[in-house]
Amino acid sequence: MSLPATIAPAVLDTILCRLAALFAITANPTAAHDAARQTLAAYDVADEQELGLAADIISFALHALAALGQAADPELSLAKILRLRGSAVSLSRESHKARRKLDQLQRARRAAANRAATESHSEPVAPRRDTAAAETPTQQPGIATAPATETEPPAALPPEAAPAAAATSPNTTATTGNPAARQDGMTWTQSYRKRQTDKRLAKKVLRAQAAEARLAAQQTATQQDAACSAPPGNATQKDATQHHATQAAGA
Repeated sequence: MSLPATIAPAVLDTILCRLAALFAITANPTAAHDAARQTLAAYDVADEQELGLAADIISFALHALAALGQAADPELSLAKILRLRGSAVSLSRESHKARRKLDQLQRARRAAANRAATESHSEPVAPRRDTAAAETPTQQPGIATAPATETEPPAALPPEAAPAAAATSPNTTATTGNPAARQDGMTWTQSYRKRQTDKRLAKKVLRAQAAEARLAAQQTATQQDAACSAPPGNATQKDATQHHATQAAGA
């Protein structure tokens, strides 16, 4: 497996030189360069972004191995050994993150390629027949086709018959079913809006009348309560006053 030719040579050479220094083949730089190239090609990269992620995976993994190798030295102190092991764990974690990111990019790239291949191999749309040619009847042999006859325009009415015909003819505009046909000088939309306005006004009038009826009922009830609660002395004095007035009128 080789690296794609679409990657810029300068980018590829820079990454290969950095990775080759991590391989323990100091005697033969060419072999280290080839090992770095083969390791990168194993990740099936397609562009510079995938190439960078593959280089991160390799470099983090190699540095983690180097840290673990240094921690195996028995002459080191316990604190330094623990520090090297912690560094190895962190480097390994970063390598796994780069691997997951590379897998996501490659899955998206392959899915896009599969969709493009499916669309290219889909069935072509059948050509549509000419409507005019399909509707034109074909003449069968031995059968004569009647020539097309032209319809004559209707004869014009005399001047004295035109008003009567106009008065008896139905309204063609109203019978066409056009929503904008005029009714009583208004369009259908204007007539509908006028009906809705009349309905709203009628509802307002009914509500006002109901409010007035409730107010009158309340006033009547208040007057009746006042008459029932009045002291009886006032009624007696009123009757006496009316009696004196009657006697004075009789005298």
